[in-house]
Amino acid sequence: MGKMVLTCVLALVFGCVGAAGAVSVLHDSFQGPQGPTGLTGATGPAGQDGLDGIDGKAGRNGRDGKPGPRGPRGRAGAPGKDATPAPRVSDLGTLRCAGRSVSVITDARITARQQLRVTRKNVCIVGSTPAGVQQLSAR
Repeated sequence: MGKMVLTCVLALVFGCVGAAGAVSVLHDSFQGPQGPTGLTGATGPAGQDGLDGIDGKAGRNGRDGKPGPRGPRGRAGAPGKDATPAPRVSDLGTLRCAGRSVSVITDARITARQQLRVTRKNVCIVGSTPAGVQQLSAR
């Protein structure tokens, strides 16, 4: 009984290390009496095989392999359609205009003598938009 108290005191003072040290030093006194022969007996008969367990969940996919050889050439496509002819411009106007050229007042100033000075530019009318409004481009 005194050795058991000594082990408890060492465990309280030194913690787990003290308890492990006391048990390893005093292990002979903690063992019980030996059996009648002290020898191990013969091995017994083999037991039944256990049942197979269930399969675990699948693992992650591996990396992709190397690309294979190029496949065979596909069949030829249908022939292309003829191009639609571009509309011919009938009025070339002036200043290399591809539509109709119109002279437009772009700036107006009053001089010191109270005269009106007007600046004109030729504007090329190219075509019309779907809304019917004409597009203007200054040249």
